[in-house]
Amino acid sequence: MSCRTRSDVLKRVLPLIAASCLLGCKPAPSSMRRASLPAVQALTVQDASSEKSVFVGTYGTSRSIPLAPTQAGRITAISVVSGQYVHRGDILAALEDRLLLEMEEQAEGEVDAARAEVKQAAATYKRSQGLDTIGGLSSGVVEERAHSWQVAQGKYKSARAALTQAQIQVAEAKIRAPEDGRIISVTGVPGRLVGAGSEIIRLSAGEPEVHFKVPSSSSWTVGDRADVGVSVSQNSQSVHAVIKEIGAVDDSSQMQDVKLKLDHSLPLAVDSLVTIVLVPHEVSHAVRVPLTALISEDQDHAHLWGLTEEQEPHLVLRRVQIVGLRGADALVEGLTAGERIVTNNDGSFKSDEPVHVVSQASEG
Repeated sequence: MSCRTRSDVLKRVLPLIAASCLLGCKPAPSSMRRASLPAVQALTVQDASSEKSVFVGTYGTSRSIPLAPTQAGRITAISVVSGQYVHRGDILAALEDRLLLEMEEQAEGEVDAARAEVKQAAATYKRSQGLDTIGGLSSGVVEERAHSWQVAQGKYKSARAALTQAQIQVAEAKIRAPEDGRIISVTGVPGRLVGAGSEIIRLSAGEPEVHFKVPSSSSWTVGDRADVGVSVSQNSQSVHAVIKEIGAVDDSSQMQDVKLKLDHSLPLAVDSLVTIVLVPHEVSHAVRVPLTALISEDQDHAHLWGLTEEQEPHLVLRRVQIVGLRGADALVEGLTAGERIVTNNDGSFKSDEPVHVVSQASEG
């Protein structure tokens, strides 16, 4: 091949090789720009759904009443069992009362004797009245008979008081229900000696209540409605209730005690487990967002970063109002369903800053 021919070939080939090298080595402009942008995780928010919250609690009543004898004695009978419903005045237990009945009978005899003495003294005094004026009796005798009548009346009153006391002791040998309620426990045993004030039966009485615990982050308040039942089945018997009291937050568990007031009682023993379904709050125009997306401003207000819908999204500062909590999420107002927000907060984010979305999710 001649030198001129080789030179012509090089003139045609070299420009093509140079162009190929330039094209192959030049980086893509869009890839370089995305690598330099802050990476964010995006979430498309949706309307907050009305989910019911279910808890397990303990059924009980507002009062627990210990019942004990007022005097020492031997138990002769226990008439109830744990879980039994009783009415006011029902006899629950009895103590040995043979000696008490004898004392009552003796007191009744003393009352009868004192009554007869009063009648006799009264009759004697009445017959004596006026006789001192006609000389039949001396004034001293009449006064003595009047005094005897007064003494007899005093003895009669004392005898009646002793009888009343004896009757009270006989009555107290029977342990009766002070009001309607359900027996929680029976610790007394027939044949066993018990001291005065020693509990033998415990009665639950008063309004039916339910106790359970909720996380401190819950948004429930006094007056919120609930349904209480044995299970969450639609066919199970349930009772409407309202939150009566919410206790302080326990530092160790971060839980709060909640007390429910029931419309009426359930056919359950005290301390039975029940299911509580709290009626969800009516939250209008609220969406559910992760707590990690929020930057708190105060107890009820926060802001987060939204995203524009451009091909290269930019950050938009959005302020919201917190209207409730639901687990690890917050219910907020100020956003529209379908908007995209940033879930990984970064203290360096700036308004209108372009970002690179590395993941996209949807909150249902």
